[in-house]
Amino acid sequence: MTQVEAASPALSPRYQLVCRYTDALVTSPRSIDASLRDALAAEFTAAELVELTLTVTFASAFSKAAIAWGPPEAIPVLEVPTPDPEGSVT
Repeated sequence: MTQVEAASPALSPRYQLVCRYTDALVTSPRSIDASLRDALAAEFTAAELVELTLTVTFASAFSKAAIAWGPPEAIPVLEVPTPDPEGSVT
């Protein structure tokens, strides 16, 4: 049983595979071995693998950039009132 399988037994095998791949991409891309590549190729089309890889790597890159740049000095707050069932907004 892998660490992902142990941590997320409620996830389907497909989602567990995505978690394993994501973890490898983000933490140590060189750890992606033949068995993981074979499992991915059996589960996803080439186009799906490209989309998954780009999504994970772009998200990781944006996250690292946000950490490097730090938070903005002030984050504006916008409150949008929720109407009641009759449509009135108070």
